[in-house]
Amino acid sequence: MKKFNLLVTAVATMFATAVFAQNTSEKWYIGIGAHATDHTSVRGAFDGFFDTDDYSIVPPLSKLTVARSIGKNLAVDLQASIGEIDNKRLKVKDEFFLLAGLGVRYSPLSESKSLKWLDPYVRVGANYHRYDYDGIEIDGKNGKHYTAYDDDYKEDKNYELGGKFSGKNDMFVLNGGVGINFWITKNFGLNIESQYNWVTNQKTDYSDFFQHSASIIFKFGNNDRDKDGIPDKEDRCPDIPGLPEFQGCPDTDGDGIPDPDDACPNEPGPKENNGCPWPDTDGDGVLDKDDACPTVPGPKENNGCPWPDTDGDGVLDKDDACPTVPGPVKNNGCPWTTIDVSHVIKDILFEFNSAKLTKESLPMIADAALLLKDKGFEGKKFYVDGHTDRVGSVAVNNKISKERAQAVVNELVKEGISKDRLEARGFGKSELLCKEHDIKVAKDKNGNILYPTQEVCDKENRRVVILDQNEARVVKTVKVIDKTKKAPAPKSKAHTSKSKAPAHKK
Repeated sequence: MKKFNLLVTAVATMFATAVFAQNTSEKWYIGIGAHATDHTSVRGAFDGFFDTDDYSIVPPLSKLTVARSIGKNLAVDLQASIGEIDNKRLKVKDEFFLLAGLGVRYSPLSESKSLKWLDPYVRVGANYHRYDYDGIEIDGKNGKHYTAYDDDYKEDKNYELGGKFSGKNDMFVLNGGVGINFWITKNFGLNIESQYNWVTNQKTDYSDFFQHSASIIFKFGNNDRDKDGIPDKEDRCPDIPGLPEFQGCPDTDGDGIPDPDDACPNEPGPKENNGCPWPDTDGDGVLDKDDACPTVPGPKENNGCPWPDTDGDGVLDKDDACPTVPGPVKNNGCPWTTIDVSHVIKDILFEFNSAKLTKESLPMIADAALLLKDKGFEGKKFYVDGHTDRVGSVAVNNKISKERAQAVVNELVKEGISKDRLEARGFGKSELLCKEHDIKVAKDKNGNILYPTQEVCDKENRRVVILDQNEARVVKTVKVIDKTKKAPAPKSKAHTSKSKAPAHKK
């Protein structure tokens, strides 16, 4: 028996080496180990299943299993067990034993990510069985046949042999059982398996048996150089760890495009642009693909193009009520109508008997400064002339009129008018616009009385006037807005100012 078992070991080792060498490209599994048979527990599995005294044990390398995965949780296998076996139930000793066949196994945890080390399964199979039962005959008529049992078999179990048995050497066996793989590493582990073997061409169970085995197991065939769990033959990037959804290739920038297909693997970008971010050449925040002017910055509202300013007045066409005619920002890009600057500041008020301007007068001076900045007055110099009414002495009126003219000059300088363009003059009451004989007499071109009272007459005489040093007065004439086509421009204070009662008598 020992010599035979040594021969079994040598043959199994050679066969296992051949399998390793020839199938490294497939999903194979191989197990090599020892097995034991138990014929005595057939009718009382839970009474004698763990009674190892009744086992017939064959040394290591007496069982070989080769399996291949065929799908999720399923595999097919070939098992072969040999040795010299005792059937203690029928007093058969050291007879040649062979069990070989195909099976199917189901492993419910083979796809588990959390229990990769534990791999239980159930198995069913069909086998050829060789064992020498020649000369053993039981007719089934003589009742109990204890003489058929081995000496150490427990006869108090009182099993009835009963059925007829005629010894055969070649048998067909169906088997089924359970097993567990314990994976110590990814490709190496231990297996324990137990199966019941039913001899189908015998009417009695005398030749049925349990087979138990323990094996060392190996998985191989999934060449995986980058260790990403994807076999090289299925891996587009076999040298770089990757993801299953990208066929084993990485997606470094996380844009959903695997690196081999990504023109910019380190920068996320859309698939439409081959994985590269859309450029923004002019840096205006509008991507070139959406930018009608990709090299010139412009707002998104204008498709990335700058807003035009057709008339060059500094007011963009989108905000310009007169986009083809230059005009100031204050008038929505439209030109002012004819403006007499002298009228803009004629109602400037001062505190009583003083050259200090009232708060109400400052906006009118600001308007006058805005007009004097017009390109039409560029480089020109102006007189700022102060006048008083008829009341008071000549000396007093000359003095206060000059001071008031200077106060206006100072305020215009604050508004940005160059000081060397302005000259303050005081005329006192020497140039009255309204005299006593004009009251209730003088009329405008429409026949309206200009000076209905002495108070109105005196007010008109109290004035500060800006004059071009080369002309009689400061007048700027430009095109008038066509109000039927454009929104009306804001009215200048030159047209909206109303006469105010003076805050002084001078």
